[in-house]
Amino acid sequence: MFNTVDSIPRSDISTVLMEAVGQEGLYIGNLLLPTYNSPTEVGRYPKFTTQESELLRAGRNPSAASTFNSSTKRGQTGTYNEIDRKFTWDSFQTEEYGLEERVDDVVASRMASFFDAEVVTAKTLGNALMLDYEMECAATIMNASTFTATNPKVNYTETLIATIDCPYDINAAIERLTLKGEPPDTVVMSLTLWNQIRRSTKMQTYVYGFLNVSQGGSMITEQMFAQAFGLSRLVIGKKSVDLAAKGLTSNLAPVWGNDYIAIGRFADGDFMNGGVGRTIVWDADSPGGLFTSESYRDEKRRSSVLRVRSNRVIKVVNSKAMELITTNYSAS
Repeated sequence: MFNTVDSIPRSDISTVLMEAVGQEGLYIGNLLLPTYNSPTEVGRYPKFTTQESELLRAGRNPSAASTFNSSTKRGQTGTYNEIDRKFTWDSFQTEEYGLEERVDDVVASRMASFFDAEVVTAKTLGNALMLDYEMECAATIMNASTFTATNPKVNYTETLIATIDCPYDINAAIERLTLKGEPPDTVVMSLTLWNQIRRSTKMQTYVYGFLNVSQGGSMITEQMFAQAFGLSRLVIGKKSVDLAAKGLTSNLAPVWGNDYIAIGRFADGDFMNGGVGRTIVWDADSPGGLFTSESYRDEKRRSSVLRVRSNRVIKVVNSKAMELITTNYSAS
């Protein structure tokens, strides 16, 4: 029997929770800022940037764009030019998040013929943590203070549905990112923006080659959109959050908001792979991955206490790998 301070990992429940993380179209945060397991909670790593590390500098005289004066050509004496590659340092520190809920023995027995009270409780706890994490991911990505934000050619309003020029805005962003050596692969937007954009005249014409009035844009899929721009994917943020205080009428809003469209290059694995960012998880303290489930007994109150926690930090690895398009959205 466990006392009130002992806790045991619940891999059975953690597995159930992890199956819900990264569901396409529901929780998308971990798709965009994938998990990177760190052996330590505090870390420091080298960072190579375009300017300091001269990643785009050519092997020629950079002051004469119209002439080729190679600095990589071997000299007549057999010598090579030597360069001094520089890099900067960045760091991270994880923080712990978590929630607990008590499962009374009597309630668990009473409900046993209907459902496993512990699993249901852990799922609701896990959903609360996943929603919190999703909002943190959205706030990190849709942040004009971190990433360059550019105004659209035409505001994304319902009255301008015939002149909204998403193709122009996306292609312009692709050009800017490619020029910086960060060719994008992903576009991110809210469900509300997606429903407006695929009904817009210019988007239909861009995809179909003509105005598809009969379909009203309803047949434009995420895959068709991505392929039209030569990108890998369009990720739609569909998760909502209730902004009302406890006990008041629900006030639902999209987690990912309608203020921006994000376009960038996303990657996972080692930081040297580049991409926008990672969710760094302290592996030693989080054996369940992004979310860890545990339980312990409280015999004084004849109950089990379920805990779901996460020891993590969201880290922007490269702020130049993504740009935002300011939509100035309006439903009217």
